[in-house]
Amino acid sequence: MKRGLILSVLFLFLIVLPLSYAAPNLQIEKVDKGSVIISELNNPAVFDFKINNLGEADRFQVYSLLDVTFSPVGLFELPSGQSTIEVKAYPGKELRRNLGFLKFEYELKGEKTGIYKDTLNVKVVELKNVFEISPLPLKPSDNQVSLLIKNKENTNIKDLKVHLKSSFFDVEETLSFKPNEGIVLNITLDKSKTKSLLAGKYIVGADIQLEKAKAEIEGLIDYLEENSISVDKTSSGLIIKKVGIIKTNVGNVPAKASIELNKDVISRLFTVYSISPMTTERNGLNVRYLWEKTLNPGESFAVTTTTNYTFPLVLIILIVLVVVFAKVYSLKTISVEKRVSYVKTKGGQFALKVTLHVKARKHTDNIQIIDKLPEMTKLYEKFGKMPNRIDHSTRRLFWDIPRLNKGEERVFSYILYSGLNIVGRFELPAATAVFERDGKTEEVYSNRAFFAVDTATRKEY
Repeated sequence: MKRGLILSVLFLFLIVLPLSYAAPNLQIEKVDKGSVIISELNNPAVFDFKINNLGEADRFQVYSLLDVTFSPVGLFELPSGQSTIEVKAYPGKELRRNLGFLKFEYELKGEKTGIYKDTLNVKVVELKNVFEISPLPLKPSDNQVSLLIKNKENTNIKDLKVHLKSSFFDVEETLSFKPNEGIVLNITLDKSKTKSLLAGKYIVGADIQLEKAKAEIEGLIDYLEENSISVDKTSSGLIIKKVGIIKTNVGNVPAKASIELNKDVISRLFTVYSISPMTTERNGLNVRYLWEKTLNPGESFAVTTTTNYTFPLVLIILIVLVVVFAKVYSLKTISVEKRVSYVKTKGGQFALKVTLHVKARKHTDNIQIIDKLPEMTKLYEKFGKMPNRIDHSTRRLFWDIPRLNKGEERVFSYILYSGLNIVGRFELPAATAVFERDGKTEEVYSNRAFFAVDTATRKEY
């Protein structure tokens, strides 16, 4: 009896469980009303959900298991049949740092009809990449400049503060944009600012602010010559500097274009030109180069100069290094130079003669010279002056010098040998000089000596 009751409960549970978690019968069409969000702000991605509820009316809640909040908040009524609701998605701070396209899952959960799952696609951009400035070309006879500010993204922008500044104007505007909308501003020119300006391209800067987010964007105004010749100048590089000048006839009649460059007598030695100049004129330490050409409508004329400062820069660096090295070297109280040379032995062992040159540039007391035998080598005790002390545990050799006068030099030599057949690069550690100067103990080090060994030759370096 008890067993039959348990089986009946399990049977009812297996029937009811799938029904309680069945997905609601919904057909949803998502209409994008602004799916781009700005990383510095908390603006939402906005969609219209056109829902066809093929089941019974229910109360639903929209949410995501990721860090995304939704509006409407809480439960809302969804009748049977067709209806439309506006849904706003607010990705969290961490998700907004992932610039580019972002896809995440959301869920519609009904109180009685279960869970419907789907995905949303949004795009995360920085404020500086939302807008672009496109000024139209300008001539000295113009009284206004037309400037297009475009919202490049699918997002709604309200009350954007824009501060526009250039060599021609300085104005502030507050603008609102629909997705991908462009707004043309006609700005009156300040003639007092344009009187002394030369033809060329000029930067238009815009400081933009949306809520608490700020950014800077730029555009270029092409300030034409009165005869409709546009000038475009580019410059790149520091050590190898390239300067390009392009003049284009943007008018409808032939016009003469001239390009003039001035070089000093030094830089001209390292400069080459894409086209040989028509005339070269020297004036003191400067040289004037001139190119001229008559351009038909739509035709361009370009001259590129390349100045290579590599050689003079390397020369200056070498001179500075030599001066610095000489200065530092001259400031040393004691200098220690270590040299090695190959020694032939009767038994064919590998042996090297090590010579230490110790020279004082100032009077010095209590000098101790310390050198170290490399591993696998021994000291030949029948040559040179034996060290005052040998530390066999550390393989260090010690020579004591009571004092050295300015300019005085001492030389210590010893021979080390090894029964092993050494081939390749043999390295000897630097020697150390410890001494007293003005009551203070100081240390200096010698160079590190190397010896290259092969079967054919033996080289010291």
